[in-house]
Amino acid sequence: VCMGRKFKQAVCGVLFAVFLAGCDGGPAAAQGGAIPKVRVQVDAARNRVWLLTAEGIAIYEPVVPGRVLRVPLLGWQISERPKGCVPQFALGPEGEAVIASDAVPVLLRVDPETLKATRHELRLDDGSGTDRDTGIAALSYDSARGAYFAVSRQDGSIWLIDRELRRARRMGRLVVPREDDCGARAAALVRRLSRLGDAGSCSLAPE
Repeated sequence: VCMGRKFKQAVCGVLFAVFLAGCDGGPAAAQGGAIPKVRVQVDAARNRVWLLTAEGIAIYEPVVPGRVLRVPLLGWQISERPKGCVPQFALGPEGEAVIASDAVPVLLRVDPETLKATRHELRLDDGSGTDRDTGIAALSYDSARGAYFAVSRQDGSIWLIDRELRRARRMGRLVVPREDDCGARAAALVRRLSRLGDAGSCSLAPE
């Protein structure tokens, strides 16, 4: 969705206010390798900017200056890594926010109308008939499939999560560098998978 000039300027103003370097939907990080403390997604269709921090969700509506909607994420589990990165999140087709946990296979969904957060435990299907725990390093909605792509923080495995956030099916595996602690490279790869899916040309091998 293309942003109008005024809305784009307002969005950039919001992002600048929280020390973001740009308007590309990436993590908040200063130059020099600073650690992401904020994740951001821009919903131009609904004139909203979603920010995710360790304290929860903050929603800015740049066309309504000064208005901030806050949503606590009760029961949200994240790993206690030295670098303290905030996990990824994605916007769904109805404007909802889906927040990943990098510690357990559980997603939180924030309704775009009520702003109520609900908890969704994923059933993992890795092809062996058994479930196993995994945390998510990257998450992106694929409109062509009507589902979410996710990448495991533990081993780089790719999962396809249904729109109802009930089941995750293992699709393959990415080689994610160990130094990719904050999921930046995994996030770029999963966004590329979504774009390929939109083009109708994405095919994944088992590994």
